[in-house]
Amino acid sequence: MRNTWLLCAFIGAISISVFAGAQGVYQTSDIALLDNRFRVDYGIKQITFIIARERFSKAVILVRPDGSKVYIWDKSDSVHWIEGEEHDIITVENPMPGPWQAIGKIQGDNRIQLLSDVQLQVNRLPIQLYSGERLKVSGELLHLEQRLNKSYLRDVELIMTAYGYNRSEDENFNFMSQELARFNDKGVFFDELPEDGLFTTYLQLDLATGKYKFEVAVKNHAFTRSFNQDVILFPKPIKTQMLPLPANADPQLKLTYDIDELKPESIVIKGRLESVNSGKSSDFVIYAEAGMAEQIHTFARPAEFGSYTIELKLFATTIAGREITINMPSEAFVIPKPIFIDSALLPVAIASQAEMTDPAMGIFEDSERDWNLLLWVIGGLVSLLILAVAALFSIKFWQKRKFEKVISEQIDSDITSSKPAASTDELSTMTDLDLNSLDK
Repeated sequence: MRNTWLLCAFIGAISISVFAGAQGVYQTSDIALLDNRFRVDYGIKQITFIIARERFSKAVILVRPDGSKVYIWDKSDSVHWIEGEEHDIITVENPMPGPWQAIGKIQGDNRIQLLSDVQLQVNRLPIQLYSGERLKVSGELLHLEQRLNKSYLRDVELIMTAYGYNRSEDENFNFMSQELARFNDKGVFFDELPEDGLFTTYLQLDLATGKYKFEVAVKNHAFTRSFNQDVILFPKPIKTQMLPLPANADPQLKLTYDIDELKPESIVIKGRLESVNSGKSSDFVIYAEAGMAEQIHTFARPAEFGSYTIELKLFATTIAGREITINMPSEAFVIPKPIFIDSALLPVAIASQAEMTDPAMGIFEDSERDWNLLLWVIGGLVSLLILAVAALFSIKFWQKRKFEKVISEQIDSDITSSKPAASTDELSTMTDLDLNSLDK
């Protein structure tokens, strides 16, 4: 509830700018407080410090350019102080020009709101932009709705900076900040007239896709004005691809359009085909048609061999009706060098080849003869080895058979000699007795 009240009070303090002074209509600028210091120029009618500090710490102290201090307990019609648990919001009417400073346990993203009759007006950027888009940006400095003259514009520069939000779902997750452009008002480059207070530049958004905060600022030694806006960079609504190049075929470029983002009938692609070796180039134009999501453009095959590059620039209208210009990544292909044989040199080449072939054939025949001899020697050795092994096995087998026969005869002899002699005599006697009995 306290935070809600603090926010309402802050909005109320800022809304004073609507009614401040009857001399003109003023503009509110939001500028970062760097190193707890900020310079206030003479044209400031009202300044609001938004200062983050440690929780429950004491309110900060403001130091004027002359060294005098502004405390929270000071009671003055020109100072309005709102104290929160983690923030101080101090609004000062007609602040003293020069460098101010804040003292205290300061932390976080501290900012300053300025209200003055020196204004920076900037053409608002589209919220949805595309990676690679080329964008025109204009800004001007006004004093009481009139452009400042050249005495105020000395050393003034228009600076554009992109800051990342480090969202894990974005391609630019690790992006911190990058200065995109720095131009003056001297009538050079893209500026039209010198020291007229109107700054014009073209931005080339060669950045990864994701969410950014774009800051447009004008700075000099006396004052600073800035403009901040969130934008989202989307992927390019067109994809290009060089198709494989067969022998003696024409190079082909495949183009794929995102018809959910672009009107196909509005698409015009301006390109340049350039030889890397010779530097010669030729321009071409590709037109799309309504309902066309894919297109193949064929180039005449270059007569000269070597590497070629293709530069592309897209001009189109989005579904939302915004005219866009996008620089596309370059494409490349190679025309291989042909191989030619001079017919006049052909007999000489054949004769030379024959001369080189005869010694080579002799060497080859000698090598083949040596190889055959080596094979015969190896074959003979292998055959002798096989015969030796076979003879060894035959001898072993014959010795085994002879040994078994000797053992068998020895066993039979032992069995015969071990029978008792009495048994034989008894048998003879019994036989004889039987025969005698038969005679009786």
